[in-house]
Amino acid sequence: MSDFDGQAPLPAESLCTAAGALGDRARAVLLHSPRPVFLFYLAQTFDQLGTQLARGLRPEPATPAEQLCLYLMLTHVERNCPGIDLSRDRALLTQRAGADLRTEFRAITGKSGDTYDFIALGDVLGAGGMGAFFAPFDSTDLVA
Repeated sequence: MSDFDGQAPLPAESLCTAAGALGDRARAVLLHSPRPVFLFYLAQTFDQLGTQLARGLRPEPATPAEQLCLYLMLTHVERNCPGIDLSRDRALLTQRAGADLRTEFRAITGKSGDTYDFIALGDVLGAGGMGAFFAPFDSTDLVA
């Protein structure tokens, strides 16, 4: 499995561990959230990315949710695995996503740098934004 620009392999095992840990964090606050369905789908997104990585598949984010979750997984690995530098991969994801991903990332990192506030992410997105967050990037085949 290679990184996003085809240069070096991503540490798949570390990313799988990050997917599990972050999915568990989302599930941990699920019952205390005003938007438990959102957090359920967020945890499921981490699980799906972890499953892809465990199968040896290269992560190809198809939704804003997958893109943000992968970004968080890369950040988690870097924070918890000294010597692994994935900043280039995170920067590439941010560059492709533009301001939206950076805004969402700031919303969940908020006051503390080590834990993520997934409830705040739901608050930033609001009801209309949540549907778009989990919708595929290319949704041109939808019927009005």
